[in-house]
Amino acid sequence: MRVAFTLLAITASAAVVGLVPTAASAHGGDETALENLKMQPARTLAQQALAELRVRNDVEEAATRLDAALESKDQGKIDIPLLRRATETLDGGDPEGAIPLLDAALSRPLGAASGEALHESGREFQPGTDTQEVIAIIAGALALLGGALLLFRGRATRPARRDREACVVHRR
Repeated sequence: MRVAFTLLAITASAAVVGLVPTAASAHGGDETALENLKMQPARTLAQQALAELRVRNDVEEAATRLDAALESKDQGKIDIPLLRRATETLDGGDPEGAIPLLDAALSRPLGAASGEALHESGREFQPGTDTQEVIAIIAGALALLGGALLLFRGRATRPARRDREACVVHRR
């Protein structure tokens, strides 16, 4: 019975894995993706392109997002001439030169000209520990402690095997 169930589970898993790539490729090509990207705000697309360049070094994906940002209907909160220069620099084969231009394009409307903080990508990430994380840490520690207590308590209440055998011998 167990062998049949295991065989059935493996066959079902293989069927699901076989169907996933087919479903993923049925969503359309690059044209559909570009049309969907154009619906996003230019600022968001520029931030994504900056992340693609800094984190993944994916020039092609960054260029796609910058092209969509230039064609986006919502071009607020970003310096469009600097965005164009960053796109041209990236298309010219200089991704390292495009990064500061993108950062400036994202900072200019809110940052350098107005005296406010620069764009978030210029700051170093500093993780914070807020209330939710502290509560989760405490709850996890209590769960581990409770599990350990139940484990040791269960061992203490069960008689050892030798004691059970000795009881059987004395009863006869």
